[in-house]
Amino acid sequence: MTSFGKSLRTKGRKANRTEVNSFEIARNENPKDDYSSGTQASTHKKLVFLEGCSYKFGLEDLLSASAEALGMGPSGATFKVALEDGTTVVVKRLKPVGIGKKEFKQKMEIIGKLGKHPNIAPLLAYYYSEDEKLMVYDYVSTGILSNILHGDEATERARLDWTSRLRIALAVAHGLAHIHRGKGGKLVHGNIKSSNILLSREHDACITDVGLAAIMRAPASPCVAEGHRAPETIQSRKFTQKSDIYSFGVLLLEMLTGIAPRQSPAYGGVVDLPRWVQSVLREEWTAEVFDVELIRYRNVEELIRMLQIAMDCVAGVPDQRPNIEQVIQMIQEVRPSGSDYWPSSEDTSKG
Repeated sequence: MTSFGKSLRTKGRKANRTEVNSFEIARNENPKDDYSSGTQASTHKKLVFLEGCSYKFGLEDLLSASAEALGMGPSGATFKVALEDGTTVVVKRLKPVGIGKKEFKQKMEIIGKLGKHPNIAPLLAYYYSEDEKLMVYDYVSTGILSNILHGDEATERARLDWTSRLRIALAVAHGLAHIHRGKGGKLVHGNIKSSNILLSREHDACITDVGLAAIMRAPASPCVAEGHRAPETIQSRKFTQKSDIYSFGVLLLEMLTGIAPRQSPAYGGVVDLPRWVQSVLREEWTAEVFDVELIRYRNVEELIRMLQIAMDCVAGVPDQRPNIEQVIQMIQEVRPSGSDYWPSSEDTSKG
């Protein structure tokens, strides 16, 4: 396994499922050029650790550690990094951002505070220079929801029963509610999708990439192939809490049908998942709309209730979509309260 620093400097070749561009952090930069947020954070060899983080390692420790590339997304490349002391973290190398140093620091502190919720991936530290920005997160061992739903059966794909999916849906909803309550109810996520949901061994879910949609430089042209995005955001690139609700609805449809957004269930082509489900419901109802792993579940009424919640969330008109607190209430009503599969209120309602 290659070192993290070498992985970041790799140019023109694949590295464990993703390709990264040439990169190097100048090791002779003056540490005083890096900022510190005083009582809110402390610096250690140019990494800025967020308040409450117990880890103490430096940028050099990251660059010399063993690393595995996990993937490349709209916000950047992600690596699993194993430090010499046995600590494992996830490092995201951001693509160009659309904000300056001062605002970047402010955004990182907001993201750090949001990460104290159990259903949001905690940001531990970050690095800023003119050319490079890194974000360091805790490592969650089990995997990514999209890989578990759609990955190769021989590797990451695993069976998720209805109880597990219902638990995941509620956990993600609670995490999204925590985001929407931030800064007086003004925050949004902007990129809710299954590849941004991490799962623990107990199928507890947490949301990643919190706050990144607001800081990334807008692409030159909109990506219409992003099937999880609300239609009103494709051209405007302006994200709202209602567009988050749409994306959450697509996530619910994905867990119910086992079909990835923009994946055709029949012909291997491209299809809009909400439109496909709507056409099935309109033409002739069939339980085959549900994932094969769910069809065997005897209480189909629960699946139908969740399907209706999902369709409410993907309403074409933003004002017709429920808010996240209403969504949580509807999900909790899918199955009677007191069932032992629900996360405890202490686990899901903090913040």
